[in-house]
Amino acid sequence: MDSLHNSQLAERAHRVRHNAIVMAEVQGQGYLAQALGVADVLTVTYLHAMQCRPEDPEWEDRDRFLLSVGHYGIAHYAILTEAGYLPEDELVTYGCDDSRLPMSGMTSYTPGAEMSGGSIGLGLPMAVGMGLGLKRKQSDSFIYTLMGDGELAEGPTWEAANSAAHYKLDNIIAIVDFNGVQADGPSRDIMSTEPIVDKFEAFGFYVQRVDGNDLPALVEAFNNAREHKEARPRIIICDTKMGKGVDSLERREKNHFIRLEGDDWPRVFEELESGRAK
Repeated sequence: MDSLHNSQLAERAHRVRHNAIVMAEVQGQGYLAQALGVADVLTVTYLHAMQCRPEDPEWEDRDRFLLSVGHYGIAHYAILTEAGYLPEDELVTYGCDDSRLPMSGMTSYTPGAEMSGGSIGLGLPMAVGMGLGLKRKQSDSFIYTLMGDGELAEGPTWEAANSAAHYKLDNIIAIVDFNGVQADGPSRDIMSTEPIVDKFEAFGFYVQRVDGNDLPALVEAFNNAREHKEARPRIIICDTKMGKGVDSLERREKNHFIRLEGDDWPRVFEELESGRAK
């Protein structure tokens, strides 16, 4: 993808958030707070870091993106639309019968989707398999995989981390959306993962931790990940804010899964526009 200035990335991230709200309004509910929080991360991933051709999703030399947190489908479709994989007018079919945008990501339906969602903890293991395959093909492509912080309590994640380091898979760039919230409450109360940087470093990863809602910091981190010279996997821990860009959702106490009444949606769009003007 062509490099964009920070102001351009900010505008594109705003549109990603708008896309997510459009889809959530269709169903009146969804994992919207996560989509708003991770919008900056996905914008930098797709529109700055990844080498891809939206007009040719199966291009052999593409970078791969694995959505390990399958319930982030709404976030993924929002960036796929902004990146040019999907037409904007298809957003209103989200979660409907015969839609290419099911509520959890599926490779068989959506252009640009490289894995089907469902059980968490599978993105990094799949990245290891893809990474080994691409190495055998002598490919220079990268595999990006987006995980949630809750997945860091899953055993397969750490088995894959061990394997990725053992095989020196420097073509893996893992991303963690560290928003600190799970379905049952704060992540630190459910299963604390700190000190997460030390843990991945101990497993042999090149680790960076950044503010996941700071676009310049994200650009620098993704550049560093791609350009790092050591033969080891890379991971970027992104601290994000649930509901970012919509004040009422940022302040909402329980926002893992959001349901709103019809009259509430115009206010959400208004808050998003007001936030951009700040």
